[in-house]
Amino acid sequence: MSHTLISFLGKARKGDGGKYRTANYDFQGELKTTQFFGLGLKEIIQPDTLIILGTTGSMWDVFYEAFAESEQQADHWMALSESVLANQVSESQLATCAIDLSEKLGLECILKIIPYGMNEQEQSEILKIMAGDVHSNEHVSLDLTHGLRHLPMLGLLSAMYLKTAKQVSIEGIYSGALELTKNNITPVIRLDGLLKISSWINALDGFDKTGDIAPFSDLLQQEGMEEETANLLKEAAFHEGVLNIPSAIHPLKEFSKKTENTLPGIADLFKDSLSKRINWKEEKNIYLCQREKALFYLNQGDYVRAAALGYEATITRQFLSDGYNSTIGDFDERQDAKEDLEYELRKQRTDLWEQYKLLRNIRNSLVHANRVDQAKITKIFRKEDDIRKNLTDLFKILLPKNMN
Repeated sequence: MSHTLISFLGKARKGDGGKYRTANYDFQGELKTTQFFGLGLKEIIQPDTLIILGTTGSMWDVFYEAFAESEQQADHWMALSESVLANQVSESQLATCAIDLSEKLGLECILKIIPYGMNEQEQSEILKIMAGDVHSNEHVSLDLTHGLRHLPMLGLLSAMYLKTAKQVSIEGIYSGALELTKNNITPVIRLDGLLKISSWINALDGFDKTGDIAPFSDLLQQEGMEEETANLLKEAAFHEGVLNIPSAIHPLKEFSKKTENTLPGIADLFKDSLSKRINWKEEKNIYLCQREKALFYLNQGDYVRAAALGYEATITRQFLSDGYNSTIGDFDERQDAKEDLEYELRKQRTDLWEQYKLLRNIRNSLVHANRVDQAKITKIFRKEDDIRKNLTDLFKILLPKNMN
């Protein structure tokens, strides 16, 4: 699988003689002495392609100078220096230099001009340019050491973008910390952990939209959790996905029991957030669990699952009230509980009977993708606000917090 290193090139301060300071970069005990961090990193990770991004005023001439050995290359360097001073380096100049660099370094070199990132449009353009030479499913490493001060932030964002948009594997995000140089040794900082934090944030956001707890399983295993424990979340997600709420409760409780003290690595930052999102399992009976999930899906705009669970919760409530001894999923006894509920509503609570029928018809229309031939149902499905309001009102009446 192809491996690409993306590096930024900036402008050196005048006080440094127009050049980057040469440093002894410490790659976990292996030192590389160079002005350009990306070249030292190249020797460590051995990529197949080196992409260097810089502005029209970046120090392209200083970078190229070390490779300009022939008279013709010296001419290229002279023209490049003039363009750098004028802040007018062109893509055609860099294309010529890239040929020399590729031959000298022994790998494909791609030199690209990027805007300064002064506004949203330019910042988006940087991401587009970066992604243009990266192919789907390849491996990518990023060097955020050099460049304008705000470009490392964009570089980190680009890692998130490439991972999602191009489905690449981010192998590492590196930065040479010159300001932390001690005893003439400059440490190399890995910023991969920030990308992991981003993955957790995305998973939390995804859960809040869909209710899917499964993505946390893989994230926890990446942090060192045993597969058996982490997969309890996948098991719970499966049962919840098929609306089998009773079966989802046990693996969630097992997971909480095994992780009650802490979560491994970065995951511990999100322990409280994760616990809060599966806390519904602690409701004192199945009816209240189903009710909680029905309200959750309604709030997220997932009206199919909201109506289906809301309807099942009304039957479960009757099932528990009637004191059936079998499991909550016993079809025959649930059918008996449903018939008891409908009989009681028809004979004694005619107002609730109409509400119950409406919920049942909404549920059937959604689950079976077949609209009930009733004017009221047809009207409800014309606008989202109408179905949300109707389900909200029905749940307030048919799904009380207590069992009385």
